[in-house]
Amino acid sequence: MRPEMRDQFIANANAAAQSMGAESFQQGIDLARRNLAFLAELFDKIQTPELLMRSLDEFQISSELEVLLVQFVGAGPLLIRWLAKEFNESAQASLPALPNRRPPIAAKVQAEMLRFVNALHFEHNVALEAAKQQAALRYGCGIRTIERYWRDRKNILANGPKYSLDELINAVVAAVASEMAEEAQAKASVPL
Repeated sequence: MRPEMRDQFIANANAAAQSMGAESFQQGIDLARRNLAFLAELFDKIQTPELLMRSLDEFQISSELEVLLVQFVGAGPLLIRWLAKEFNESAQASLPALPNRRPPIAAKVQAEMLRFVNALHFEHNVALEAAKQQAALRYGCGIRTIERYWRDRKNILANGPKYSLDELINAVVAAVASEMAEEAQAKASVPL
């Protein structure tokens, strides 16, 4: 680890120890060890989905902490594996490789992305490639992801939320009005 990153790591570890009530780094390590022992005991208590559900029902935490806990469960195994691998050479040979893929995007969000591209392209007359690029920027993914969804849009939208009749009528009216405005502008610019 680079010296400046090592120093930042130690500073963050000290700050974390102090935030947990430790007065020294050693107390922080002891507290972390006890917390990890508590987690190990917790894992012993949640050997089945039913036991896990019962344990989760006992937690009285804020909705923000619930969201963080749910997100940690998704990334937790990767973090634990990475830490074990980095700090234990014997783990490097026995642990499976980290996945190289990003987490999947929910079907609802995929449909939302496609509706965004549709709206830009058909309602606002933005070129299709530019609409795809805007969607990639807005949703924080790559253009290839948007293009892949665009190629499979029939299946994605068939499984996703449907447009209401009002939304479809408004889209058609907007497209027709846009074409009429362009024709009127073209006629107005032609000299007599």
